[in-house]
Amino acid sequence: MLTVPKVELQLRRWAGAPICSTFGNKPLIDFGGRPVFAELCVYELIRLSGWQARWVETYGAGTMTPNHFTAWADAGLAGQQHEPITDPKIQDLLQKIAQANGNSYAGCWDVVGWKGEAIVFAELKRLKKDRIRATQPRWLEAGLQIGLQPENFLLVEWDLCGE
Repeated sequence: MLTVPKVELQLRRWAGAPICSTFGNKPLIDFGGRPVFAELCVYELIRLSGWQARWVETYGAGTMTPNHFTAWADAGLAGQQHEPITDPKIQDLLQKIAQANGNSYAGCWDVVGWKGEAIVFAELKRLKKDRIRATQPRWLEAGLQIGLQPENFLLVEWDLCGE
């Protein structure tokens, strides 16, 4: 049985003014006094470690054209700023995984981070409220087929402090 690294995070719920556009009622996390989704919290943590990163969102996107986010504006999905990955090695790697995945980004893990030759895909799951979807192991398998290792993938199990 294949295993990938896993970390557990306790995150603080946002207690400030609510935002209207919560992308399907996603919980808001307090990250440095700003309301963010858990995916953007992990994106920020990766960036604070000196890496580049993007939240990869396939919902509402074409099969080979996911959105890449670095922030969330209170404006619904259509109002978000797509921040394309400009590193050609990362673009190429993502394309190869998608091709091995049946020409689809379906199941792409939530956050991709990279620094030099190192790359990691992080999949976030809220404790007792989320589970792996069938497409996500297929993305992992496609990544392994093109030469990535289990250590290039990270399961992030998170929950809100005190809940």
